[in-house]
Amino acid sequence: MQSLRAEGSVVPFAGLDGVVAAVRFDSVGDGLRRVEEFGGSAAQDGLPEADTNIAGIPEPRHGQIRRIINSVVAFHKSQRIEPYLQDLTARLLDDVHARAAVAGDAGVDVMAGLADAVPPAAMAHLLGFPEADALAYYRWADEIGTRFQAAAASGTSLSMGDACPEFAAYVDARIEERRALPRDQWPEDALTRFLVTEVDGERLEPRAIRTQIMFMIGAGSDTTRNLIGNLLYRLALAPDAYAALRGDRSLVDAAVEEALRLDAPAQFLVRTCVRDTELVDTALVAGQRVFMCIGSGNRDETVFDAAGEFRLDRAARDHLSFGSGSHVCPGAALARLEARTVLGAFVERVESFSLAPGYEFDGLASAMLQGPKTLFLVLGPAGEET
Repeated sequence: MQSLRAEGSVVPFAGLDGVVAAVRFDSVGDGLRRVEEFGGSAAQDGLPEADTNIAGIPEPRHGQIRRIINSVVAFHKSQRIEPYLQDLTARLLDDVHARAAVAGDAGVDVMAGLADAVPPAAMAHLLGFPEADALAYYRWADEIGTRFQAAAASGTSLSMGDACPEFAAYVDARIEERRALPRDQWPEDALTRFLVTEVDGERLEPRAIRTQIMFMIGAGSDTTRNLIGNLLYRLALAPDAYAALRGDRSLVDAAVEEALRLDAPAQFLVRTCVRDTELVDTALVAGQRVFMCIGSGNRDETVFDAAGEFRLDRAARDHLSFGSGSHVCPGAALARLEARTVLGAFVERVESFSLAPGYEFDGLASAMLQGPKTLFLVLGPAGEET
């Protein structure tokens, strides 16, 4: 991407006729903020609203539905999900330490033992779904991702339900179970919020709720596990930074934000020009596709000094990984909370760690997602809180 940034802010996308890519910080940020001119989502054009995820719904309707989703996702604060995450992470780290002691220098896979487990469990807890079902979310999300990529490549549209009927049936069952209970027996969780929240006197119908829940679970699980994995990988490569964290816990937030910047969990978003316009100095026409390359924008050398380095002294949230403007990711606070909780537990309980000998970055087989599939670490002893 560095060579593309040298060519300009908006460049032709190789192999896709007429498609362009915003690759610098200015063009990506500007494109993401201009929601009235750049909208939609890959393979979501022309679907009924109830089958369209929030990213694909245009303004002004997007803003109305987003208010419901914001209410639902923000509910993690009043639901006291942080103590749950702390307890879950502690239990998982106990098991990781036990397996690390047996594995020795071969290392323990902290993706399977920790990073994979936390995000879907958090989503299940938030929604009031069984925690035992949470790891199935990845299989369903992978199926959706594969089918959406095929639909986007062929220029067709696909509903969330058709992309993974098994997942759709699962969410439908949870909704119907809740609706079958007397209203005074509904627990105060995010599913109840979806069912009862009104915006301008309107509630979402069950089919629309299913669509948004499937999108939230898929996006929230994949991207947050990538964030946690990328964060631990970067710290394994930077023992001095980890030592600094052990000495100053106030740096935890900076470490999370720097991992978000350097290794954006979602490397790009696809947008469509709503009308003829310009992006920076490039003329675009209605209907033209634009790849908003978040990962490239986050490494723009004109904005970030030593952009390819992991550093704890940067401006905390000066990156594009959660988008920009009014359509910033509604799950950003929850993702940050999960990553902060995991890293905080690591800092308290793991004195030092390193990549297992011979381990090389084992990335996901996805152009869009950035994160390790496996991450084998050699852990030092369990440490006392410093």
